[in-house]
Amino acid sequence: MQEAVVSITPPHSWIKHVTGSFLNVVIRVLDCRNIPEKEGVQELFEIKCAAEVSKKIIEFLKNDDYVYDVDIVKGKPGRIIGSLKTKKCTACRSFASASCFIVSASSRPDGRLEWVLLGSDTMVKTLLNRLESAKITAEVLKVSELREEKEITTRQEHLLQIAFEKGYFEFPKKITLRQLAKTLEISPATLTEILRRGQKHVLQEHFQGRPSVLTRQDKLLGL
Repeated sequence: MQEAVVSITPPHSWIKHVTGSFLNVVIRVLDCRNIPEKEGVQELFEIKCAAEVSKKIIEFLKNDDYVYDVDIVKGKPGRIIGSLKTKKCTACRSFASASCFIVSASSRPDGRLEWVLLGSDTMVKTLLNRLESAKITAEVLKVSELREEKEITTRQEHLLQIAFEKGYFEFPKKITLRQLAKTLEISPATLTEILRRGQKHVLQEHFQGRPSVLTRQDKLLGL
């Protein structure tokens, strides 16, 4: 498995619209998938911006001609997390159709987008061919081997954060598993497994290096 960083200049996209209309805005695409039987894609995103323009950006997105079904998960000042569907985005569709996992995509001040992808050694060549066919200029900035344990972490953490901010872990829950799965457009079974793995990873990170509670208990009991 390899990690590749690919830079493109999209001919048109909602990201380009936002970064061209607001200063010092950084946008990350956390997940991207094709919409069946349509030209567009659905994207899970995070926007970091000046606190005073957060609401303006949300309204801008809702009025953008290229997007619809804008769902803001969290819209606090300076940070927006949500999902949307695009009516047409050739570059995004090329990435979503490729045989790879999309880790993230980040905007740059010059209007370019940098995509971080995971896939086989033939992934980059296939993807570049698709982009070339779509007449989109792309540049491979980096290709490196990736350890297995890192390959599954990023998406888990993003979806775990969405679940947390939607109130899934609160008592009583503010959103059910089925409702959350419907929002993310994945099956409840798949979401359950992703959240389970994500929680395990977070707990491992939290307790790493700490003495075992069970070991201490055994010593106290003389076992």
